[in-house]
Amino acid sequence: MSFAGSFVLDKRENYDELATAIGASNDQIARGRNSRPTTEITVDGEKYTVKRIFPHQTTVNKFTLGVPAKLTLLEGKRAVATVTLQGSKLVMSNDNFSCVSEIVDGNLKEILTFNGKTMTRWSVKE
Repeated sequence: MSFAGSFVLDKRENYDELATAIGASNDQIARGRNSRPTTEITVDGEKYTVKRIFPHQTTVNKFTLGVPAKLTLLEGKRAVATVTLQGSKLVMSNDNFSCVSEIVDGNLKEILTFNGKTMTRWSVKE
């Protein structure tokens, strides 16, 4: 199943807990809690571009499956991580952070974990 498309955040669980674990300020948490970012994903073979459009900023991550890449994570944190395709799931991981993404009923489901704290978010395809 292709990840390509544009998705708008619909709902999430445990955002505050994960953002606190990452070290986000109270202001960042409040802004993030109330935002509904759009995620645009383009795919060219094993090369992916993930663009997240927030009211206050836009982040762009480009990576090739299996190749370590410097990525912007939640709250603007930067880290080197490797993204792989495991079955129908995109799995990004490093020592402290992981994100498992999949398309469920045409929509984007992401499970993000940082230092043992997990958030799940669902985004609806536009």
